[in-house]
Amino acid sequence: MKSIFLGAIFFCSLFSQAQTPLIRDDFSKNKFGWEQSQTKTFSNGTYLINAGDDGDQSTINFFIDRQKDFVISADLTQQEGQPDAAFGLVWASGKDNLNLFVVTADGDYAVYSGDPVKLKSWSPSKSIKAIGQVNQLKVESRSGTTIFSINGNKVDEQKSFPFYGPAMGFIAFSKMKLQVDNFLFAQDQKIELSGSTIIVKKENIGSAINTPEDELGPIISSDGKTLYFARQNVAENMGGKYDDEDVWVSERQNGNWTKARNIGKEVNTTKADNLLAVSADNNMLMFEEENQLMVRNRTATGWSDFEKLGLTFKNELDHFVASLTADGKAILFSAKLKTNLFYDSRTEDGDLYVVLKQGEKWSAPINLGNTINTAGEETSPFLSADGKTLFFSSNGRPGYGDQDIFVSQRENESWTDWSKPVNLGPGVNSVYFDAYYTVPAAGDYAYFVSYDKGFGKADIFRLKLQDVAKPKPVSVVKGKVFDQKTNLPVSASIHFENLETGKEVGEARSDPKTGAYQIVLPFGLNYGVRATAKGFYSVNENLELKDAAGYSEFTKDLMLVPIEIGETVKLNNVFFAAGLPTLRQESFPELDRLVTILKDNPSIFIQLEGHTDNIGKAGVLQKLSEDRVETVKQYLVSHGIDSKRITGQGFGATKPVSTGTSEADRKLNRRVEFKILKK
Repeated sequence: MKSIFLGAIFFCSLFSQAQTPLIRDDFSKNKFGWEQSQTKTFSNGTYLINAGDDGDQSTINFFIDRQKDFVISADLTQQEGQPDAAFGLVWASGKDNLNLFVVTADGDYAVYSGDPVKLKSWSPSKSIKAIGQVNQLKVESRSGTTIFSINGNKVDEQKSFPFYGPAMGFIAFSKMKLQVDNFLFAQDQKIELSGSTIIVKKENIGSAINTPEDELGPIISSDGKTLYFARQNVAENMGGKYDDEDVWVSERQNGNWTKARNIGKEVNTTKADNLLAVSADNNMLMFEEENQLMVRNRTATGWSDFEKLGLTFKNELDHFVASLTADGKAILFSAKLKTNLFYDSRTEDGDLYVVLKQGEKWSAPINLGNTINTAGEETSPFLSADGKTLFFSSNGRPGYGDQDIFVSQRENESWTDWSKPVNLGPGVNSVYFDAYYTVPAAGDYAYFVSYDKGFGKADIFRLKLQDVAKPKPVSVVKGKVFDQKTNLPVSASIHFENLETGKEVGEARSDPKTGAYQIVLPFGLNYGVRATAKGFYSVNENLELKDAAGYSEFTKDLMLVPIEIGETVKLNNVFFAAGLPTLRQESFPELDRLVTILKDNPSIFIQLEGHTDNIGKAGVLQKLSEDRVETVKQYLVSHGIDSKRITGQGFGATKPVSTGTSEADRKLNRRVEFKILKK
């Protein structure tokens, strides 16, 4: 019967090499990821589809370059069913729109593109063989013309055919047994690979995390010790086995991952909980709900209710994937928007975008450009902690099967200039869906999702990266935020800035209960880091990473000084030219913040105090400390602070805070402080 099955298309994937033919399948085994079920089986070197009354289909996903010629063919035998029941080939098809070349055993064929329910026109052909006999169907694209052949005889040709998606395979319109053999897909393609070996071998992360159900969307914490992921349709989800997605978590302890646990009802609901990102400090979770981005912030007792970020997208796909950069300043995401470079309402094209934090608001989406985005779907973007190395998945360029993982380097500060994407190769990518690549700050292991040889459905894998494949080195800075007076932890915002430019380059939060924070900083700059909280003045710390060379972790506690009479605050990031009272440019951000504090608190009076090291004559050092105090005072006055609110005193080398026997000690002794005299 020529009525059409409208059920779901089953997207799988297949293997390709950079040569023709890309697929030559004799169905001796399942090499290319065809669906296997009670109605789809491998038997004696053939693939059998036992279609029910509503028909059935089986497709695999593989990239077709629409600019090049190609051939798709298969031997199809209707073994059972009515002679007017249609069967045939599907290619370059999507979820709702298909390209079809189908025949009936009683002698009709149809070539059709679009919504299959609208297929009405059929033509007769004497080349079609009866039930029980093989019909070889071939679709061949040559120089923009598509030629259709049955059993070696050309029956039709048409000009350009649309590309709806990567699905290719077989369809039966109604009840029948359809035997498939000798499937061929040929096209001139080249997979872009790195000239160096990228990985050793991927490994399944194990049964402590993976189950027979889907584990998706892994997010590794910046220190590599906590893994968040989604688990679908299990009884332990908040909504039971019909709950499409809950957030689960596992910790790395003694070299092994702990048994994964549901993160709990403070985060998960009975509906799908789509966790997109975790901040580098582990204190914020980002979700998507109804095309809006929301966050939950860590509280002293757990997690906050949803807080809207003010970002809403008119995404036309039924899924949304995003990630947060390590500095908290950008969100990369995949979506189908009207601004997609190859927008087509009939296809599932997803482009990668970025939105940038601008104060308390976010920018409009910026498309990452045509070096990254294709007419296919790009998804699961992840920007490494170095701020340069982008990993993402795509089915819009030559690969090994369905979605493959690629890497590209950001060429400059622009978000649209990228190096040519490189496929991570067969050690990572397979004939199946491979995506959700994520790397901790150390860059030692990568974690990602694949359907290849797992415990059931999608599993989480990892691989050890060789040096050539690691992102550029960074430092993880950990510590706690304390009240300098009481030594108790403080809930605070953490800010880090480029000391040369004064530009804020990242932000984080401290744990409200413990004061713990964690930030990731790329090498090559010197940073100022400070915590801020209402009622406190920040003691800034200086982190010198300009000459660092290799991943490192270190601890730096941050102090907050209560704005109270008698409290003394060290201005850590005020610097002078050697032996002179001349301020260096890196000092301006620190002094500008002091200006802001004084303007916001007009009743505060302060005393500036200058100190030197012990190298030199006492009289010279005393004069230098006094001159430096006067320089700082004049800076504050020139920025609008009444001079009557500021007194100053130099102490030379008479009040050291360290022994002064090494350069490191002497550096601690060279300082400017201020004391709160009146509030």
